[in-house]
Amino acid sequence: MKMSLRRLKLPRLLVESAAIFFSVLLAFVVEQWREDINERREAEAILNLVRAELVQNLAELEAIVPKREAMLAGYQAAIMTLRNEGVFPSELPDFESPDITSLAYELATDAGAVTTVAPADLLVVARAYEALEEVRRNDTFLNERNAQIRFNDGEQYLSGFIYYINRAIGNEPVAIELVREAIEMLESR
Repeated sequence: MKMSLRRLKLPRLLVESAAIFFSVLLAFVVEQWREDINERREAEAILNLVRAELVQNLAELEAIVPKREAMLAGYQAAIMTLRNEGVFPSELPDFESPDITSLAYELATDAGAVTTVAPADLLVVARAYEALEEVRRNDTFLNERNAQIRFNDGEQYLSGFIYYINRAIGNEPVAIELVREAIEMLESR
């Protein structure tokens, strides 16, 4: 009798063990599936932030580009006044600079959201941010160089703005084109 009881318990024990094992395995699979869905949703939300940031950067650039020629002419006139009269101009043309941000893109790279984007599409976004960085470097140039020399060498100070505006006239339209391309790509996903 003991032997037949053991024979009955062994298959039942194996079946129950297998059921427990597959239940736990199924629970892990379901949990991983949920995590994957949540990660995809989070990645999409972050990529939407990147798109919104690019839209804002585009608006900043599009607002400033039409003013560049007037700014350039104003600073050229100011440097001529300085040269001709030997006096630093009492008033300078308004100087405007676009407010370029890259926080959402940094968040996307730090969070790994960019890994959900196809490499070719990611290249489009990366090129747009590189072009925006070129625009931002113009501001860095002015902040570091010209603020130090304004009163020591007014001509060099004014020529720095002319240099900045000339660079901006070349960099900003390229950035606009690349940012538009990145926005269109992100919207089509």
